[in-house]
Parts: sequence; C-alpha cells; structure tokens
Amino acid sequence: MDDIRYTTPEEQVKKLKNQNLIISDDKYAEEMLQLCGYSNLIKSYRAPYFITVGEEKSYRSGVTFEQILSLYTFDKSLRNGVMAAMQDLEEHIKEQASDVVASAFGTHQDEYLQYRNYQNRRKRIQRFTLTGLLETMRKTLDTDKDPIHHYKTAHGIVPPWILFKSIYFSTMVNFIDQFKGSELTAMVHRLYDLEKLGITEEQARTLMMETLYFCIDYRNMAAHGGRIYNFKVKRGMNSLKEFENGIESSFMQLLFVLSLLKYQEPYHRLGQTMNAELTRHCNAFPQDVTYLGQVMNMDIVSQKVVYATEKGRIYHKNPHCSGLNDVHMIDAEEAKRQGLKPCKRCVKDNI
Repeated sequence: MDDIRYTTPEEQVKKLKNQNLIISDDKYAEEMLQLCGYSNLIKSYRAPYFITVGEEKSYRSGVTFEQILSLYTFDKSLRNGVMAAMQDLEEHIKEQASDVVASAFGTHQDEYLQYRNYQNRRKRIQRFTLTGLLETMRKTLDTDKDPIHHYKTAHGIVPPWILFKSIYFSTMVNFIDQFKGSELTAMVHRLYDLEKLGITEEQARTLMMETLYFCIDYRNMAAHGGRIYNFKVKRGMNSLKEFENGIESSFMQLLFVLSLLKYQEPYHRLGQTMNAELTRHCNAFPQDVTYLGQVMNMDIVSQKVVYATEKGRIYHKNPHCSGLNDVHMIDAEEAKRQGLKPCKRCVKDNI
C-alpha cells in the first residue's frame, strides 16, 4: 500500500521542484498550496503536464507552477459559473412547474398533491417514486419556516410556487418526470419554442427530461467541488441526435442544451464565464490551446485581451494594476480603436 503522510507546504514545494516543475517564487507557491490544498490544486490539475516513465514521475519541460494554478483557477471559475447557471435554471424550472400544477389541479396542497394527478413511473430509488415524492412534499409542509409557515397560518393554503421553493432540484426534476402527458406537454411549451427548434412535442419531452437530469449531474459535481472542464456525464443525451450537432464534450453539451431553452440567462452567463476564462488562461499559456480545445471539443481562438475601467483612458495587462476597481476585459485591438493608451507600468510588451 502507498504511504500517505502529512507534508508541509515547504516540503510540497521541494517535492514539486524535484519533479521538474518550475517554481520561481517559493513563498508564493507555499501560500497557494496552503490556500488551495495540494490535492485540490496539484493532483487534480497536473494530468496534462505530468508524465510517468517507469517509476519516474516528472513534469514536462517548461511547465510552471503558475500554469497549473491557472488551470485550477479556470476550472474553479467554470464550477462557480455552473452553480450560478444551475441555480438560475432551478428557479425557472420550479416557477414553470408550479404554474403547470396550479393551472391543472388548483392551488391548495390537498388538491395538487393528490396521487391520481400523476403517473407512477417506476424508479430505482424509493424517494423518487411517486409515493416517495408526495411524502417528501407533505413533510416539507410541516415546517415553522417562512414562507411556507406564513401561508399555512395566514391563508391555510400553501400554493405550489411557495412549496416548490423548498424542494431540492433533484426532487423537483423527478417530480416533473411523474407528470402525465398533458402536464408534460404544458411544461415543454413553457420551456421551448418547438417551431423554432423544429421538433415535435414528444421529442421535446425527451429533450426536457434528459436536459434536466443532465443538469443535475453538473450541479452535483460543481456543488461537491469536482473538476468541471473535462467532466464526463455518464447519462446519455440521445435527444441531441435530433440536432446532429456532433458535440462530444459534456461541457459543450451543457451549453448547447441550455441554448435551446426560451430562457437564455443561464446559457449566456455560463458562456461568458467560459469565454472569459479560456481567453485569460490561453493568453497566459498559449501552449494549452490544443489540449483544452481537444478536451472541450471546441475551436479556441486566442485573443489578446487587456483591462480597462468604464471611464478610463488607459488599458492594462494586469487587472489589479495600481489598485484598479471595476475593470472589464476588452480585446486589445478594440481598446486601441477606442483611443485607449497602454499603461506604462504593466504593459511592457507590444500589445
């Protein structure tokens, strides 16, 4: 068995140097290892830069600590972006589902939580069976927390748009999966423009449920701090065959299925996060363009970006130069077209 023992950041830096990793500032590396954790930072993100020959393990020639740290930062930003997008999507899905349920069965919990209103689709996990789901929702009604408690005491009614706020996303998705045909059809028309997508109601139902379960996998991975940029979802997205997009990367599939929704905010926010972080990392380490392009199944066009403030007349290479606040990223050529001048402190090369 391998001997796993505690090591200090100083010992970790020494080990990394012995493995051919370039570290120019020992103190900075020690601080980052202390802050991020050796396993989270190094073991999770060294794979593209690490080689093993026999029993010898070392980093490829020219690889720096900052390069691994940048990939870690890139993925952490993606993870945060996924969480934000999934929370936004979750709220949207709950609102649409509550509207479907209320319009079909009424606003009183004794009406819309009737077993007969839904189908009993078989599930492996008991809590996701129809009986389990309805039991979970009825238990959620027995709380002293607002807004559920307020509605029960003040009105005697807890409408679905109030109850569903307190339901886990996975519970909500499995509940939608128990909708009968008419309610599923109502849901897909709220979520998709079928005419624009060129798909039938039946195809849209499959797309909706596959998308929701796919998003749960991403939300869970992000919530538990897992690696996102090369995450592979085991669950299939057979409905994407209708679009013949040929996307193999799970992350690009996530962006694609979000782009199909009427509600575009999760797609736009996550896409902007990905583009900004790819640009940042690939500008700093252009040697990673090919690797990330292959892993994420996309063409990466490296741009030279700089940073500027809303009313500033200078562009910067360092977003934190001179205590800058509220900077935005801008293409270097666009900054020049707008008449911005290079910062004499942080812009040393010909950008």
